[in-house]
Amino acid sequence: MNPYLKRIRWRLLWISFACLTLALGSFALNQWAYAASDDQCSWVVENGKIVIREILPEGVAEDAGLLEGDELVKIQGRAYEATLEGTLKAQRFINAKSEGTILIYTVKRQGRQILIPIRLVKPLDLVQLALLANGILAWALSLLVVLSAPERKSSRHFFYLAATTLLMSGATVSGNAPTAMRVGTSLMAAIASALLPSLWIHFFLRFPHPFEWRKNRRVLQVIYGTFALLALVQLLVRLWQAAAGGLLKTPGGLPPDGVLRTLLSALGYVALPLYIAAALTGLGFFVAGASRAPERLRKALLPSLIVTAALCLDLLALTLLQGKYGNLLLFRRQVFIFILPAPLLPLSFAYAIFRHGLFDVRKVLLRWVSYMAILGLTAAAYLGGLTWAFSHLASIPPGWAGALIGILALPLGWILRRLLKGIRRRFRRDYSSTREIALSAVREPRKRFSEESLFKSLRRALGEGFQPQLLEILPIVERQIMLPAAESADRDDRRIHFPPQPLRIPPGLLRLARENRELVLGLGSEEADWIRDQGGTVRAHVDALEAQLLLLILAGDIPHSVVLLGGKYAELNYGREDRELLREVALAAGQVLETAVMHQRLVVQERLSQELETARRIQESLVTSHLPPIPGFQVALRLEPALETGGDLLFVKRRPSGTWLAAVGDVCGKGLAAALYMAQATALLEQAAQREDQSLEEMLCSLDQTLRQLLGQRGFLTLILLEWDQSGTYRLARAGHPGALVLQGLTEEESCEVVPHGRGLGLRPAGPGDWQVIEGVLPPRGWMVLYSDGLSEAMNQDGELYGLGRLCTQLRRLWGTGSARAACEAVFRDVASFDTQNRDDRTLFILGREA
Repeated sequence: MNPYLKRIRWRLLWISFACLTLALGSFALNQWAYAASDDQCSWVVENGKIVIREILPEGVAEDAGLLEGDELVKIQGRAYEATLEGTLKAQRFINAKSEGTILIYTVKRQGRQILIPIRLVKPLDLVQLALLANGILAWALSLLVVLSAPERKSSRHFFYLAATTLLMSGATVSGNAPTAMRVGTSLMAAIASALLPSLWIHFFLRFPHPFEWRKNRRVLQVIYGTFALLALVQLLVRLWQAAAGGLLKTPGGLPPDGVLRTLLSALGYVALPLYIAAALTGLGFFVAGASRAPERLRKALLPSLIVTAALCLDLLALTLLQGKYGNLLLFRRQVFIFILPAPLLPLSFAYAIFRHGLFDVRKVLLRWVSYMAILGLTAAAYLGGLTWAFSHLASIPPGWAGALIGILALPLGWILRRLLKGIRRRFRRDYSSTREIALSAVREPRKRFSEESLFKSLRRALGEGFQPQLLEILPIVERQIMLPAAESADRDDRRIHFPPQPLRIPPGLLRLARENRELVLGLGSEEADWIRDQGGTVRAHVDALEAQLLLLILAGDIPHSVVLLGGKYAELNYGREDRELLREVALAAGQVLETAVMHQRLVVQERLSQELETARRIQESLVTSHLPPIPGFQVALRLEPALETGGDLLFVKRRPSGTWLAAVGDVCGKGLAAALYMAQATALLEQAAQREDQSLEEMLCSLDQTLRQLLGQRGFLTLILLEWDQSGTYRLARAGHPGALVLQGLTEEESCEVVPHGRGLGLRPAGPGDWQVIEGVLPPRGWMVLYSDGLSEAMNQDGELYGLGRLCTQLRRLWGTGSARAACEAVFRDVASFDTQNRDDRTLFILGREA
């Protein structure tokens, strides 16, 4: 079931049931149970007398011989006061009699009293009959409309307007109705008069052109509030009148006077102009909306527009004539002539809907008409067969006849069931085949591992199943799609070109799609306010594309793509079943797409893992990890990247002069990019180390110039270089890197940090490096330690850094073991157990001179 229809189905049922019951019940009670008898003449109080003022031509009063100007003395021997209250009592006495009752009227004519018998009649209320026919037609048409397109606000609004019209037809009461019925009809009249004018204006604010005022809450609150307040006041006046027996009286039994009388008079002067203004305002919005609507819609609504304007003029004429001739009996009995054209309004809308396809109601109507026709014909055939059997086969015993009837009922029921199923298949045959074609796009297993294959198959299936005039599958990028280029023509047949432009999908719609699976969005002007909010150009672009539906496809809960669909076949709109099928297709495509995306990610991840593994092996080959024995020295070194690859540099190489060169560096950043820069820096160091005549200062200068060209705007390299010979003499230079640690004993006084000044390499803008070289001699049993900031800046869960002090303390404690390799491994284990949240590349180089 369509999710929109599922959400409002009970509302439609109860509103329809309540309005039909109240309208038909009121009509039945007014016309039969409490129909008022009538003598077809009117009276007036003149000079203290009740005088016959008007006699209906060819009525029972005229047939009995009553004449205008006769003085009414008694009715059935009862005399009544010559007051308004007296005439009301006499009228109630007549209304309470049954049809055909003969009452004896005593009248005075030319000074003589005459007894005249009058047979009472109960005429049919043609006004209420015309209103009821109008209400039922409007309700039936609106029900078909809302069943065919429940997702459109205009269709639901049309239903509420028609239901209120049906309720209004029952808001009349006969002169013989009891007080309880008068109170009930007063409530019905109050509800109808509060809602009908407001709904009338609101509907034409939405259809055929959506005006901006339809979303203005203050304007709508003023409209609905004004008529609700007016209806409440009128309800209180009606209840007061019903409680006082038909006359407005104060608790003291006197007619209202003073301020109260002024207020009641003002109510009469205010109510009528407000209702006239509401009718003309709705008509004005209808005319303005039709003039702004597309040419096809404008032509379709032209008959409805003409009928609506004619009815408004008709009711305006009725209002004016009623003010002048409302007291005349003949006018009151012929007023139904002004109401008879009312059913033309729903009929004109029905013509527009069926003739021009404004809503897809043909299937709904034909299906139910076919169902009822099959049921009626089957029941008639069964009853006719029974009649023929009992009239021609009288010799069959009753018991056998009953058995024969029961046996015949079984195959008849089976035939009826087959016929109904055949009708159902007839209306669903296209739907079933379309469903099979559309869902076939997501059923093939090979589509589950390729997005391209899935969308290609989906395009083919939707094109074959619906044959849309437009079919575009567009990716969602940052919650928006790029509309394709389009062309349209204005009213002067000038071509308008729309270049590609973005269409944003609001977060609210995406949330509904994720939570409620609302995946099919209408793109019509009355369904897609979110498009109009993005500007008139975007709205015109969508109209130029003639796109009717937007199908959201989610990969899991992530918006991935949309499908834009134009009109299908030669039809104008997608029906309820079409949208439900497209929603099912979107759900299935989303599940398959999620599998394809996941598969693609796994493939990419596997490929990336292989590439990273290759890069790691390449980097490991560039990093010095094993050294040949160096006489008189022990060397420990280790580099541990934070990821598969890292940006730390560790390089040890023997120069042609016999000295050894060690370098520890750190490229800014982590991961594969930093590893690539590290590889370039290592290659440069390798090349520089081979040049015997190049000093550390020249080496740093050359690296700085080259790296500035290789690294990006914000890239740089920190580096520390150590060169030593067989005698323990060393030279140390630093380029922005942490300094070196020299350890000679267990105490703090026997260790120090050597920090020559110097700028990092590759920094922009270029400037003097000012690299200082410090020379010294490493004493026997002394250690020279080079490290990266991944060790000193490790951080625990409390936000505490490992720090240089802790590193020096740990190294001094391990210095006593005399094993540089053991110290290196112990430091790495201690830092690893300490670090919880600041994982970085870690490098450590220890050069120890033997005793």
